[in-house]
Amino acid sequence: MSDYRDLLALAEERIERANREVVAAADAKALVLDAEATRRGRGGAAEVAAELGVSKAAVSLAQKRARSAGEPHRGLPYDTLQRLFAAELRGLPARPAGDWELLAWMLRSTVVAVTWLEEPGALLAGEVEDLDDEYDGAAALAAACRSWSRVQALAVIDALLSGDLGALPVTEG
Repeated sequence: MSDYRDLLALAEERIERANREVVAAADAKALVLDAEATRRGRGGAAEVAAELGVSKAAVSLAQKRARSAGEPHRGLPYDTLQRLFAAELRGLPARPAGDWELLAWMLRSTVVAVTWLEEPGALLAGEVEDLDDEYDGAAALAAACRSWSRVQALAVIDALLSGDLGALPVTEG
């Protein structure tokens, strides 16, 4: 298992990324409000405030923030990874619900670290093969895990870890 300091550092990096996203979103909001108030000309800030049901001071603060904001964030939208994973899950072959439940159960006791980025399907398959004596369909499930692309396997892991089994395709029957 990873040293707790490594896990703590990962958590702190995640918080820092989230903080940067909040700042970028606040800057973007300020830039939009400033642009609209400016487009409307004299009294535009008051009009925008009335339209949005906020105080004129709130719009003025946004305009002040816009003047000091950096360039608008030019990276991918914040939800790109979630959209990518959703698209990958839609392309997965359906599996019996029991397979997804087994993988979810198995991952609850598995530390998924950054080393899983390289070969997540193979690592999932290895975990499944460890259950060979306990689960009749282990060989078929392990083969399915190995067949997934890196992104598909990470999408599956993300869905399983977040408890979103409904996002995974299930065979009828």
